[in-house]
Amino acid sequence: MNMINTNASIYDVRNSIGEQMGYPNCVNETYGCMSSDCVVRLFGEYDLLAVQEWVSYDQAYSIAGKHTGVINPVGMQHYMAIRGQDGPNIWVANSASGYRGIYDILDRSNFNALGPVQVIYIEGRY
Repeated sequence: MNMINTNASIYDVRNSIGEQMGYPNCVNETYGCMSSDCVVRLFGEYDLLAVQEWVSYDQAYSIAGKHTGVINPVGMQHYMAIRGQDGPNIWVANSASGYRGIYDILDRSNFNALGPVQVIYIEGRY
C-alpha cells in the first residue's frame, strides 16, 4: 500500500500525488488532471473504493456530510478536497486558495456558476 508523508508540506504532497497519478499523461502543467479515471485509479492504489458522479449542489452537499474525496467544478478545471459541511456550504481544501474566488467554502452560488460539477468520493475500503 502507498503511504503519504503526513509531515510534508501541501506543495510536496501535491507534487508527489501528481507523480503517482502519472506525469504527464494523467496530470500536467498545461491541463491539470487529464481524467477523473486517473483520480479513481490513484485512490484505488490506496485500497480506497472511489465513486465518481456528476452532481447537483444538494447531492454534493449530502456527499460532503458523509464522505471525503474530491470535488471538481468544471469551470475551475481544478480538484479540491472535500472536508465536510460548514452550515449550508461545502467545506473544501483548495490547494490554490482563492482561485476563482474559492478559499475553503464552496457555496451554492459559486457551485452553480462554476458547474457542471463532479465529485469523486470515498465510499469505503476494498
